[in-house]
Amino acid sequence: MSARRFGRRGAGAEIGRRPELRFSVALALALAAAATPAAAQEHDAQLWLTANASTELREGLKLELETNQRFSDDSGELYESQYLAALTVQVATGVTLTGGLNRVVRPRGGKVQNTEWRPRQQVGFAIAKLGSGQLAGRVRLEQRFRSDDSETGHRVRPEITYTLPVYRDVKLRLAHESYFNLNSTGFQDRGHERMRNWAIATVPVTKNLSAQLGYMNQYRFNDDDPDVMEHGLMTALYVTF
Repeated sequence: MSARRFGRRGAGAEIGRRPELRFSVALALALAAAATPAAAQEHDAQLWLTANASTELREGLKLELETNQRFSDDSGELYESQYLAALTVQVATGVTLTGGLNRVVRPRGGKVQNTEWRPRQQVGFAIAKLGSGQLAGRVRLEQRFRSDDSETGHRVRPEITYTLPVYRDVKLRLAHESYFNLNSTGFQDRGHERMRNWAIATVPVTKNLSAQLGYMNQYRFNDDDPDVMEHGLMTALYVTF
């Protein structure tokens, strides 16, 4: 967690000496507590593989392409593929606006069960500098057009993150995100649908390539059905041009 050795002082002394570490540990514990509002009756282990490529078209304007492949132990196979294209513009110091389109494909048993077009609009903003880390927020709006339903689903996804340098160029990112459905359709019910809590480390590999490895805890609220807690191993490669 620190480039300096703990020595005889121990990890507890090092944490006590650095306020930003105390904050990150406290935030991690808070996220862990928030991840279990009630005893989930069903659990699932997942693996997410992400590849992301981005380039700066001009100063303050970034193009991003991403693919995300999600595997589930419960289904025993790839259960969702996502393909994203997005543009992000910086409109002020610490403030960005993003517009994008996400294509979602859900296979089952080797066949496509349904597909979805998902436009997104989001604003990202810096909140405060805390110790050596940065607290930031993001609000995302999405419209969901699914192949198996004629209705359009609307939802909002607020997220709060804390990013902290922990060793040289290695950064730790802690995050909480909630999903709020704004309407009811054949595939979603209005209200708080799920929440995600993340802990992800980012490690630079080369000047233009970085890797991520982390854990995601996702809790789905299922009304009359048993709630589901999903444990995800997150892996990603990010390349910039």
